[in-house]
Amino acid sequence: MKTVLFAWENGGGFGHIANLGRFAALLRHHEIRPVFVLKHPETARLLETDAEVLQAPPWPVTASDENSFRSTATMHDQLASAGLADEHGLRSLLQAWDHIFKTIAPDLVVADSAPAASMMSHRRIPLIVVGNGYTAPPGEMKRFPPLHRVHPPRWSEDETLGTVNRVLQSLGRPPLERLPQIFSGDAQIILTFSMLDPYDLQRSGPLAGPIFDTPPLEGRKDADHIFVYLSRGVLSKLPFDIVPALLPHASRLIVSAPGMASGQSDDLLRRGAQVYAQHLPLSETLASTRLVIHFGGGGLAAHAIAAGIPQLVVATHIEQLLNGLQLEKARLGKVIDSFQPQADISKSLDAILADDGMRQHAARVGHTHREMLTNMKPLETFEAAALKLLGK
Repeated sequence: MKTVLFAWENGGGFGHIANLGRFAALLRHHEIRPVFVLKHPETARLLETDAEVLQAPPWPVTASDENSFRSTATMHDQLASAGLADEHGLRSLLQAWDHIFKTIAPDLVVADSAPAASMMSHRRIPLIVVGNGYTAPPGEMKRFPPLHRVHPPRWSEDETLGTVNRVLQSLGRPPLERLPQIFSGDAQIILTFSMLDPYDLQRSGPLAGPIFDTPPLEGRKDADHIFVYLSRGVLSKLPFDIVPALLPHASRLIVSAPGMASGQSDDLLRRGAQVYAQHLPLSETLASTRLVIHFGGGGLAAHAIAAGIPQLVVATHIEQLLNGLQLEKARLGKVIDSFQPQADISKSLDAILADDGMRQHAARVGHTHREMLTNMKPLETFEAAALKLLGK
């Protein structure tokens, strides 16, 4: 029986573990032993498996570093801010992965937002890098391009490459020619639409497409509800209370809010909102809505695109902001940077609801993307790549 190690190191949300769980379930039919090495091992409760679960080694960023400026100008800046440029800390991190690999002896590594695991797999263990575009930049790039121009890159990519290669050499691993090679792998599977891929212009290979539990349905023309998804981990990061902006529309709201405080949900319930403390079936829920309000997660953004529903994104970090900006550029919604003092959710919400042109445009774009999905087979793409690398 061959072993596949599923790694997740960075980022939040349940999308990482959900996709890794789907991939493991696929390979279960081929007598594969899955082992999960996760940033948050407790999320393994979401998996329908009794597989071994280990804690992923933490990146070397310290508590004091977390309060300092962490640049998001490029993916390199983000990795350097997280500890990639810390020679001592990076060596400890990679040594921890080396120990895991020697203990588990995997025949294949599947890395979702797991750059350290990817580095230690390079030319050692077959590797599949999976991600939503943002988390899996093209490995063939010479350098990481700017993601925005709010501030210039803080870190020197050449200096970080030198640091990384000194660490790799000390551990008996081959050097990298360029930093984006961290994400190359023997196969790279991108699980999104090109519209949500910040590296669309740099990526040469095709996208596998997003994974949906149920196919997106076309939004009904008479739909009048507003679907609000307030994820548990992100809701607490908002620098303001989002509920007052929602209250005037409470009678139209369908709210999925696993992490909402009881006082907030009580206010909405009294005004006639439907509030649920669990995830709702997206296909059915979106079909009855004319607007989606969420924090900009790639999975929900892709589903709403395919359903043809305008979106209002309230972003709390760079990945969400990039998704929101792409939607805004495509005239599929609006984005609010939650840390901008002039953020006005009510104004943006009212503007989208009054924009029939945006709604009609979103419906047309949704039709196009539902047709695209007929040729996108992300699970089959992963299964074929994994079995090939496993020699099955």
